[in-house]
Amino acid sequence: IMSKSKPKISYDKESQVMSIELDKNKSVDSDVSGNVVIDYDKNGKVSRINFYEFNFDNFRAGLKAIKEFAKKSDIAFSVK
Repeated sequence: IMSKSKPKISYDKESQVMSIELDKNKSVDSDVSGNVVIDYDKNGKVSRINFYEFNFDNFRAGLKAIKEFAKKSDIAFSVK
């Protein structure tokens, strides 16, 4: 039986990486476009999206909207 995990959004200020983890499946392939990396699992489903060089000042400006979206969408959200 597969368990459905909730998506998780996290931001690491030190490395300036915003991650959206859609499930816990291991990544076996990735697409890279600019500062965005999309990871795929063995079934070809998107498992994680990473935004590199994600500017924290811009992130902070949109933080309230992101928190509201996460709450309405039942998505776990954290800032490290």
